[in-house]
Amino acid sequence: MESWRKNYLTVWVALFTTSMGLMAFLPTLTVYVGERYGITDPIELTFWGSIVYGAAPLAAAVFGPLWGALGDRVGKKAMAVRANLAICVTTAFMPFAPSAVVLLLLRMLQGALAGYVAPAMALVAQDAPPSRQGRTIASLQTAMAIGSGIGPLVGSEVTLLYGRHAVLWFTSVATGIAGLLLLRFASETQAPSRARGESFGAQFGRSCRDLLGNRLFLALLGVILVLRLGQNMLEPFVALVVRDLGAPSWIEAACESRQQAIERTVGAAFTVLAVAQVLFTPLWGRASDRLGPLRCLAWLALSLGAVLVATWMSAGIGEFLSLRSVAACFMAGSMTLAYAAVSRRVQPERRTFAFSLVQSCMQFGFALGPWFGGFVARIGATAERANLHLPFLVAGLLCVASGLLMIVLRRIWSAALPPVAADAPAQPL
Repeated sequence: MESWRKNYLTVWVALFTTSMGLMAFLPTLTVYVGERYGITDPIELTFWGSIVYGAAPLAAAVFGPLWGALGDRVGKKAMAVRANLAICVTTAFMPFAPSAVVLLLLRMLQGALAGYVAPAMALVAQDAPPSRQGRTIASLQTAMAIGSGIGPLVGSEVTLLYGRHAVLWFTSVATGIAGLLLLRFASETQAPSRARGESFGAQFGRSCRDLLGNRLFLALLGVILVLRLGQNMLEPFVALVVRDLGAPSWIEAACESRQQAIERTVGAAFTVLAVAQVLFTPLWGRASDRLGPLRCLAWLALSLGAVLVATWMSAGIGEFLSLRSVAACFMAGSMTLAYAAVSRRVQPERRTFAFSLVQSCMQFGFALGPWFGGFVARIGATAERANLHLPFLVAGLLCVASGLLMIVLRRIWSAALPPVAADAPAQPL
């Protein structure tokens, strides 16, 4: 088997397993915080839920570029294995956290030591044919989408059988298995850059100058961050919105209690995202190779913004789930298109670092989005409940703004900075 295909299959399974494990507990993390530490005040719960939820991606965003540069130096496989095993160990300790503050610190440690997506994708992209970059990255995103879709369903069933704390142990086992798979079956086909005899500090500084000194590349990171802020500021509150709106009748009919119906509706609210990703991520990958990733990303952002504004005006659980399903069709392509745009514009020896910068922008959005969403939810809140609908309007406006900025950026980039790949002249931007 070709080396890149073997790595592709190994990374595909590892990303699926890790995503399934993480999404088993993330959708109900805010609910877990409230139940575990007796937080009943809605304003206090949205505060603790948002900062605990966002602590890991914030730490990952800060430390991600360091791990990415280290991956270019010592090897992508080593960084991917390290990240999965770090998630495994830190998650195993979370059920023993005696307070929300300790849980917050564990989430920060988890994020600081993680960063598994960038090295795993770079491990595959290092040898994938340039004409298949978009489709290959889209397929890996599909693996994550399938895992993310199964994860909430598994998490809800584990919760009903063994309690919420058991979901964290399930996550630990799943991510540990993913790390062992990478250790055993993945291979590094390109020699790490440490063979050049350059110190890590010098290499890291040169990588920063080459990429962050490029204003257009920096602008691309900025618009990706704005898009991810809009996309991720809602996720910690989905479970709370479902709890307020109730379960749809077709789920209630198949459940024995209201709690069971709510748990499964929360799982369904996140599963529809993953199902749409499985169906639409390959389409976005092919559109990227044919039409250009920036163009596709701009129209994705504009369309997603319109759907989120419509969700702000929704009133019932059926309408909410329907609009969330439509939004998922556009969310499915955001990460794929961002990686494809970057992969086409950087040299192979900088790819892990460049991917880690993109991942950091996404993680900043994943971390700061919930915090910003928690702040917005306090506007117009009452003593009994937070304003859980207003964040959808603000998120939609952020997505629209990012889409307009991408259109401008693409036009500037097309004129000023052609792609660096060997076959780039024949590929659209």
